[in-house]
Amino acid sequence: MAGEGASDEIVQRIAAEYDLDKPLLTQFLLSLRRIFQGDFGQSIHTWRPVSEDLKNFFPATVELALVAMALSVGLGCLLGVFSAVYRGKPFDMLASGFSVFWLAMPQFWLGIILQIILCLVLFRLMPLGGRINSLLEFQSVTGLYILDSFIAGNWAALGSSLRHIILPAFTLGITTVGLFSRLTRTSLLNTLQEDYVRTARAVGHREAGVIWRAFRNAFITIVTIMGMQFGFLLGGTVAVETVFDFPGLGLYAAQ
Repeated sequence: MAGEGASDEIVQRIAAEYDLDKPLLTQFLLSLRRIFQGDFGQSIHTWRPVSEDLKNFFPATVELALVAMALSVGLGCLLGVFSAVYRGKPFDMLASGFSVFWLAMPQFWLGIILQIILCLVLFRLMPLGGRINSLLEFQSVTGLYILDSFIAGNWAALGSSLRHIILPAFTLGITTVGLFSRLTRTSLLNTLQEDYVRTARAVGHREAGVIWRAFRNAFITIVTIMGMQFGFLLGGTVAVETVFDFPGLGLYAAQ
């Protein structure tokens, strides 16, 4: 922190500033007191208070995790419904194989591959990184760029923020698509065995309507898992934000 050529005076001043000249137990207790007071110290990377950095970077990570969760649940439920409808058929077996494949996919590797294909090879269809086009005039209020640009009616900023977030969100959420797919399939198959479903079919309701009603009841099980998976997605942002240079808590922690 002081540098290799720092004088003894500078070293002592820094040690006193960070309580490093006190006994180890005293340092620990002082650190706990500061944490409970909301004082996390100063970042040696940005030289700003850590609490201020958390306030700036946390909304980006939350937005990324929310979009990743939406993509994961949407794709997973879609695959799960079709797997249940075509149970035992080639589509079901193919979806099962893809579910296992995506669960084992390293996020950082997938992110790099997507960058090469969609950002470099295919005429820069997607931006390599960042959160929004720096040339756009945009001022965020909540820190959630998609929400702020939509409320303000700034469609250029909305389109730019969506283009910047889609690849990292897909990379982050793809690993849980298999989980939601298998969970949806199992829950829907169990629901389709209920008496009210058999009654609906017996009285002549359309199969699409029966599947939809059964899915709404099966979705309750999925909702209970979404909360836990959201925490998992937040923890996985370090690798994804680093690969895509997405300015959130993950990139902040890596730096």
